[in-house]
Amino acid sequence: MLLMRTKSWNNHSFLILCLTGLYLHTNGIMVLIPQHFVSASVDGSAILSVEYRCTGVPTIRWSQLSPQGMKSIITWEPGNYQNISESYQDRIQEYRNGSIQLSNVQLYDAGCYVVTVTDKVGSSKDGIIILNINEPVYKDLYFVVVVTTVLFAISILLMFFLWICNQSVELYKMKRRAQSVKAPTDMELSAL
Repeated sequence: MLLMRTKSWNNHSFLILCLTGLYLHTNGIMVLIPQHFVSASVDGSAILSVEYRCTGVPTIRWSQLSPQGMKSIITWEPGNYQNISESYQDRIQEYRNGSIQLSNVQLYDAGCYVVTVTDKVGSSKDGIIILNINEPVYKDLYFVVVVTTVLFAISILLMFFLWICNQSVELYKMKRRAQSVKAPTDMELSAL
């Protein structure tokens, strides 16, 4: 049985506002998001998939909306330049279609992600993806089970060692008694 704890982003009024803006079409730019809700596990990766259509080469910008405000993740022109935020430098991969892949996701990555596609004239269109992060709870339980099993195995080995020692002592006592019964003592020999 796999237990999961989920960190999800729950700001319903803002979500409704964002989702209503998804269906607006602006000056020849179209942003298509196949999955508005994405789930990933801690230490896994998440693909925030998007497709766009516009004339010319656009500028694509991804941001994360958090309670502290908008946090820029990456901005790039396909085939030209890219500007990646320092906190995402080693764990983000961008694709020509505008999608990004976040590697090694953590609970703080959960939230609302906004992709903005801007054409050369300055017109732009936004898309929204909500990322939920699942944390497996069994990691701690696994550690406890392994430690308990190791301690149990050690205690069985110690009990076996003590049993062997006890049997050795009993065997030694029986041999001593047998020797004392069989062999006459020096006093018995002098009395004869």
